[in-house]
Amino acid sequence: MSGPVEGAGKVRGEGRTTLRMLGASMLALALEAALALLLLALFGDAGQPEPGEERVSALTLLALPFLMVLALIPAVAVSAVLVLPAVLLGEGLTRRLGGRATGWQLLLTTAAGALAWPLFGWPGWLVGTACLTAAVLVTRHARRGYFVVLLVWGTVAVLTVYLLGTAGLYTGVIEA
Repeated sequence: MSGPVEGAGKVRGEGRTTLRMLGASMLALALEAALALLLLALFGDAGQPEPGEERVSALTLLALPFLMVLALIPAVAVSAVLVLPAVLLGEGLTRRLGGRATGWQLLLTTAAGALAWPLFGWPGWLVGTACLTAAVLVTRHARRGYFVVLLVWGTVAVLTVYLLGTAGLYTGVIEA
């Protein structure tokens, strides 16, 4: 049969590619960073302005898009060096040794999270492992159109955490 259809109803270009996986991984890491900054702003010292100081200045708002561009550099590095190899190596180990790809990938991300141990100790290892695990689990399913779905639902998740955290702080349910 000629045309764009191959195999069992799959359309050429719909599957997972390295570029789609890299994009999904970078977006997952960016959403995790946004969530971390949001939680730090809500519950950390950043949420408490000094007397006479503004909470958010106009200059800060203007600088945010440029800071996101700078954040892409570590996201690309972590995605290319840790996340994609964990996904692909986990699938390769599954073909070679058996088991489930998810199990191998989780084992690999736990080992990769140990890279944060010398700098941040036990809490850094836990946070590093959690961030890498979420990125790997999201990246495994990168297909055509997945980036937009991940962007929409990830943004909804971050905004939901922000709204619930803000509501909790202002009603007194949560104390910062």
